[in-house]
Amino acid sequence: MSNAMLTSGEVARQLGVSVSLLRKLEALEVTPPAQRIARFRVYNEIEVEQLRRVIADRRARLSQADPEAA
Repeated sequence: MSNAMLTSGEVARQLGVSVSLLRKLEALEVTPPAQRIARFRVYNEIEVEQLRRVIADRRARLSQADPEAA
């Protein structure tokens, strides 16, 4: 496991979501606040994997509620 840090833009691209969704999850306290380097939110591998699970769960719940929305 590396100590590489990814910016919110890099994470959003990797997970197929918007940066605003990452900020919203943080604001709703669904995920812990991202670390900041200068003015940039950054995420380590563990945090990216946690976000991946949260987003997958969110998509699964949306598709159960409305199969056409997924």
